[in-house]
Amino acid sequence: MNWQLWLVTAPFLMLLALSPGPNNFTAIYNGMQVGPVGAVVASLGRNIAFAILMLVSALGLGAVIVSSVFWFGVVKWLGVVYLLYIGIKTWRSAAIGLDEQADSTVVSFVSHYARIRQEFLIAISNPKAILIFTAIFPQLLDLSMPVAPQFLVIGVTFIFCEFLAAYIYAVSGKQIRRFIKSHKGMLRLNKGMGSLFVLASMLLASSSRS
Repeated sequence: MNWQLWLVTAPFLMLLALSPGPNNFTAIYNGMQVGPVGAVVASLGRNIAFAILMLVSALGLGAVIVSSVFWFGVVKWLGVVYLLYIGIKTWRSAAIGLDEQADSTVVSFVSHYARIRQEFLIAISNPKAILIFTAIFPQLLDLSMPVAPQFLVIGVTFIFCEFLAAYIYAVSGKQIRRFIKSHKGMLRLNKGMGSLFVLASMLLASSSRS
């Protein structure tokens, strides 16, 4: 891929990465809980999932999933159920003041591994990601040049953009954190974020392959 084409493609990929969605909602919440660095570490999970989905798409299996009503539905409803589960879990989670968390010597209830796993499961069960890699990425290729190196460059650029997007959303979460210190504030936060995940599950449930 030549530099001119990459300079046009990279901003487009950044816009895709910055688009609101379950993983970026998670980055906001993680930014509130553990700060931007912890949220970026957690986003490793989504990028592992995206790397797998890009490989699947490059092998042609993504087109099979997109074209198959059954397999597209399987992936979609797994995502719906998982997002709904996260939404309910977040809504019902204990409201602990963030100032109390900062002073506590108790290890965090959710480890980095658990956050990485959560981001991975959200990303891997989102059929829209497969649609992006199967339908949009090929349109960014220059067919007069070898395809595989271009796909690799696009994939690496997209993953970098996802890390950057996670950081941006996490920073916004950290800013929100400054205004939430009390037990009541955390309770409202958990309900608000839980509602976002439930809404995301509803939107995913209503989505189609088109």
